[in-house]
Amino acid sequence: MNQEEINKQIFAQLDDHEKRIRMLEVDVRPTKKKVVHGQTEIDNPGDLTLAIVNKVGDCDESEEIQSKVLDQRSAEGKILLCFYISYKYFKNVWLTTGDIEKITSDLGTKIAVGNVSNKIKKELRQYLESGTARKQGQPTLYRLNRKGVRRFEEIIYGKEK
Repeated sequence: MNQEEINKQIFAQLDDHEKRIRMLEVDVRPTKKKVVHGQTEIDNPGDLTLAIVNKVGDCDESEEIQSKVLDQRSAEGKILLCFYISYKYFKNVWLTTGDIEKITSDLGTKIAVGNVSNKIKKELRQYLESGTARKQGQPTLYRLNRKGVRRFEEIIYGKEK
């Protein structure tokens, strides 16, 4: 075989590979949809906790959140923060206590699942709505209600009850 024949075979294989790549690229679907009116929709629930953590850093209230929630000892504000970001930017998606633990851990102020569950059960229930009845060993879905939104805004903007 001479050099020209080898070059033709190489170019033929390259063309074949390019066609295959183009066909694969047409089939790829994005994992994150675009932002509409300040709200983001996530296809993969595993990405939700990461998206909430990222949104805490670049949302409008990030400075108030840092000083009045994350720098404080209160677990109430940290738990409500997760639900508030979900409410405001992610169409009020349902979160579990495990999601809250992951989010607070990524924010650098980890609250264990048991502590989140106890805090919700004893103090924060009035600010959340539950997807199902609480059952031992089963994750319960929660999301923020209107009273919870008011309470969190009181925390970050300094208004009293």
